[in-house]
Amino acid sequence: MGKAKITSGFSFSEVRIGTVEGGESGGLVWKCDQLVAVLTQIDEEAYSTKGKWFLETGFGLLSGQHKNFDTIEEAIRWVGRYTFPEPAYTAD
Repeated sequence: MGKAKITSGFSFSEVRIGTVEGGESGGLVWKCDQLVAVLTQIDEEAYSTKGKWFLETGFGLLSGQHKNFDTIEEAIRWVGRYTFPEPAYTAD
């Protein structure tokens, strides 16, 4: 499975995440070729949801965050807002 570019600067690699026996559908979110988040697709049968995603783990500013998303696009947009923030500019 290769990386698929999703939005500017981001790519997504489909993987199986070993959180349960047999694994779950998931993905690695990359920004500038750096791994920033691991997402899992929420089990439809176990949690009565369809197509939702969960932030399993994040790195850097996302460390310790856990959040549900309705779509993979929403998840990646959220990850994008909280990784590598723009530098703060000050008036001199």
